[in-house]
Amino acid sequence: MKSILLHVHDDSGFDHRLQIALDIARTFGAHLHCLQVSPIQGYGSFAAVDGIYAAGIVLEELHAIDSAVRERIEAKLQGEDVAWSWRSIDGDVVQELIRCAALADLVILGQGRPAGPAEEGLTPLAIVEDVSVAVHCGVLAVPVGCRRLDLSAPIVVGWNGSIQAAHALRQAVPILRRSSAVHIVSVGDDTTDFPQLSASTYCARHGVKTELHVLPGKVNRADDVLARFAAQIGAGAIVMGAFGRSRLREAVLGGTTRALLDTSAIPLLLGH
Repeated sequence: MKSILLHVHDDSGFDHRLQIALDIARTFGAHLHCLQVSPIQGYGSFAAVDGIYAAGIVLEELHAIDSAVRERIEAKLQGEDVAWSWRSIDGDVVQELIRCAALADLVILGQGRPAGPAEEGLTPLAIVEDVSVAVHCGVLAVPVGCRRLDLSAPIVVGWNGSIQAAHALRQAVPILRRSSAVHIVSVGDDTTDFPQLSASTYCARHGVKTELHVLPGKVNRADDVLARFAAQIGAGAIVMGAFGRSRLREAVLGGTTRALLDTSAIPLLLGH
């Protein structure tokens, strides 16, 4: 893991997200690329008001805010022993993140709170959803209240045998190697079956020891089971496949990914 992409957004959880990104970059000797996107798609129509283009004024104000954020964060970055770069751009937040993630090993995003008035209708949940299903690297979704990620803490791997879960597991291997204990967890009524054996074998080939668990519970409430188990063992993160069924079905019927993005108190490492 040598290239980390961090979405810069000045919400209440960003400073902690930045620290988590710095800690991961420092641990792996990785480069941290900070991407700041001014969402101009909401200001595409220019209407003259008293001879002044209102949309242009709004964009100037938005750029001024972004410049102040950049100045503050760059001052912190200059005091860190981590290689970093910064890019500020106007555009569509999701599309720019997807494009910049093409050569990233990990994307770090926020989750769980509205993005703010400058991004009306665009929430961290929506960004995570759209980015996680489009990029080919892992996406670390960090809750607003999360202050740090202890890479040595136990990690829960949610496993259902899906392609999405397999992608998440493969992408998480560098982080799993740092964990003190890796728990591969399946949720279902048949507690005599161990569908995680293939996942455990894969981990073993990469030098990662695992413990296997089949926890009783309804598959459509796997989020509750995983969250409770993670809390019981003091897990630092949950690794899981993102959106094993369509996002529309999850929005209408509910789903593990969406539920944990809404409620998880610890970071989620997602793969699709």
